[in-house]
Amino acid sequence: MSRVARHLAVVALGLGAVALPVSAQYSVGTGVEFQSYDFDAGLGADRAQLLMIPVAARFVLPQVEGLSFDIYSAWAEGRVQVEDEVLKLSGPVDTGLRGAYQVTPWGLVTLGVNVPTGNSQHTSEEALVASVMSADLFGFREATWGRGFAVTSSMAVARQVSGFGLGLAVSYSLRGGFNPSQDDNPATTADETALEYQPGHERRVRVGLDRNFGNSTATFGVTFINYSDDKADGRNLFQAGNRFRVDGSYAFRMVGGVWTVYAADLIRQNGDLSLVVLDSQGDSTGVALSETPQQNLLLAGLTGHVALGGGFVFRPHIDGRLLTREADGGSKAGSGWLVGMGGDIPVRLFGHDFFPQARVLLGKMKDPNDDGVSLFGLEFGGTMRFNF
Repeated sequence: MSRVARHLAVVALGLGAVALPVSAQYSVGTGVEFQSYDFDAGLGADRAQLLMIPVAARFVLPQVEGLSFDIYSAWAEGRVQVEDEVLKLSGPVDTGLRGAYQVTPWGLVTLGVNVPTGNSQHTSEEALVASVMSADLFGFREATWGRGFAVTSSMAVARQVSGFGLGLAVSYSLRGGFNPSQDDNPATTADETALEYQPGHERRVRVGLDRNFGNSTATFGVTFINYSDDKADGRNLFQAGNRFRVDGSYAFRMVGGVWTVYAADLIRQNGDLSLVVLDSQGDSTGVALSETPQQNLLLAGLTGHVALGGGFVFRPHIDGRLLTREADGGSKAGSGWLVGMGGDIPVRLFGHDFFPQARVLLGKMKDPNDDGVSLFGLEFGGTMRFNF
């Protein structure tokens, strides 16, 4: 059975498993999303593009109060143009299944499974595409296509205390190993390309609070993320640095609509990368430890609601990203800034919802020589949500 056929089978089984009760209430969403960036000379690529067709569904079972299920998957194609050559990485992505149960009015338990229906084995060309897609500054919605099997459990509780809403959430993600490399050299045997890569397990803790001020609402949260060692063939390969996220938002009414200003700061500490040292004969002489760059990604934006008349509404979205990173030797390659402007217009068609959207992005990114390279981006697409 082909990978695409297996992917469709998993999605069908997931839909069937949660859709069996005919009395279930459910909604299904799909659409098309396109992201594109053009770069000036210096970054090693001239253009990067991503086309996605996502599919998502949510099911609520009236027979069991507080129980719901979600399933998500997508088909994606990434392209990176290097001079006259276009590199591609395409196919279905991993499928996500999640069940949530509202144990009490203040307690939620969830269990999620990442099913490896996507392409986790990359040729050298596909690996280059994945590397460009994973750049934090660009914000591509898909980076790897396949991350291997994983199970994530989480629990969240919330209470009202003296007018404040207080929340605590903890989660643990257990990840399975896989072979990330697909050698495109026919002279290489399967044994020579076999590599068991074990991603590090993830632990996450979040504390949040919110408070209403008349018709306005302020929220604030802090998240701590920690990973165990990534391993290659049982040997420690990479220890990701701890991550901290601080975020906040303020929602208020203005000009007949609700507006929200928000900001978030994601701090990634230095990590440790283990590299095998080879002699002139290609034999291993030991392992050298290299420190990976620390990084800080600051995001801020404004979304709103503007009445256009005739029952139509325009929801503008303006945001900015500032990425700072510093590697060994003081190099700031990869640092940069990006500003995006656009929005969407919700449309109601025959009882279902359609959201056409578009954005323009401008920015700069430092190349390996720490020179600024200009970039120009476009995002457009539309999503459709069917309610049953």
